[in-house]
Amino acid sequence: MRKLRALALIVLLAGSFAWAQDMENAGIDYTTALTKKSGPERIAALEAYIKNYPDPAQNVFTKWAYYWLTVDNYNSKNYDKAIRNGEKAIALGGLEAKLEASAYLILGSSFGVKSFSGYSQEKALKWADKAIEFSQKNEISDIAKQAQALKNELSGVAAKPAKELTSLEKIGVLYTQKKYEEAISKFNTFSESEKIDEKIFEIYARSLVAANKLEAAVKEFSDAYAKNRKAINAERLGNIYLEKAKKDKKFYDQAINYYIEAGLLYQNDKNSSRQAALLKNAQFWLFEKYEFNARIKKYNATVKPVKPVASNEKEIKKLERDYDKLERQLNETYGDVEMPGYEQDKLDKIQQQIDKLRAGNAKPADDPNAAAAAELLKEQQRIEAEFKTLTAQAKKKLGL
Repeated sequence: MRKLRALALIVLLAGSFAWAQDMENAGIDYTTALTKKSGPERIAALEAYIKNYPDPAQNVFTKWAYYWLTVDNYNSKNYDKAIRNGEKAIALGGLEAKLEASAYLILGSSFGVKSFSGYSQEKALKWADKAIEFSQKNEISDIAKQAQALKNELSGVAAKPAKELTSLEKIGVLYTQKKYEEAISKFNTFSESEKIDEKIFEIYARSLVAANKLEAAVKEFSDAYAKNRKAINAERLGNIYLEKAKKDKKFYDQAINYYIEAGLLYQNDKNSSRQAALLKNAQFWLFEKYEFNARIKKYNATVKPVKPVASNEKEIKKLERDYDKLERQLNETYGDVEMPGYEQDKLDKIQQQIDKLRAGNAKPADDPNAAAAAELLKEQQRIEAEFKTLTAQAKKKLGL
């Protein structure tokens, strides 16, 4: 099996609180499945997710689930499933460029495994060429290089002698191989100019978190943030405190505050996409802090259907026609002479029936969910108000 470089998996949680809709838990359920341990556990979770949300036209996360099933099945040497899910993910379309390029590469690598019963050099070369063409077009150099290496291997072209790795590549390889302690040690051997390189420092920070050296990570980024109020440093601190919050919920407050600051700083940098993402992330975790997302999920699972009020419009329309017809007849019969009271009674009787039916239409059905829904709405409004307050405080702190 060819060893593919790991792709950075970035899961951005964006809360959607329109809890009356059936699909509103799709994002939360997707994130829950994706954060399972890679391999059999995540494969099972993603397969269950697709069963629950089978229609990609209604749910954007379904196609992504197919993509990550492709990745996990390939890494687990389930090449037939990797191919099946990869072809499905590509057919659905709409993947981000790097994910689409890696899907082509995985398909080529899967068909190129000689021990695999479905081995096909022709198909492997086809997908490798597709990965090369697509990656070059979209300037995804790392996948283009891997795809070219795969093509060379499949074609029997001798590989070029390995060149000396750069410092970034050295620490990157250690991180990819999950040798986090070694990655941290390697960082400490770099020069000061290398240590302040953003990409190297990012890998170092992720290694600290992966090695559960969270206090060291907090110190590193707090120092960096104190020296330079950059959005990326605030975002990193938010990520670290969110990791700490998995063990102690009190750290949600710091994670949320740093995500808000990151969003505001991205706004100041005119980076609207990251601004929106970080502020939505902050709001989601504020709702999560109060377990509001779980309450919404429970509400939707137990909500009782409300029988709609039967409409009387059809019968009302008929009575209105009867009224108009009778009124014309009486006008023709009596002209300018005042009609007898018993004739007017006929009209009044029809009008009374119409009024009664209209009153029935106006009466709403008893909603057994009304009290629970009102309580949730009140809580949602309270949390949203708190979020506005936190945002205002962050703006004041940052001088924005």
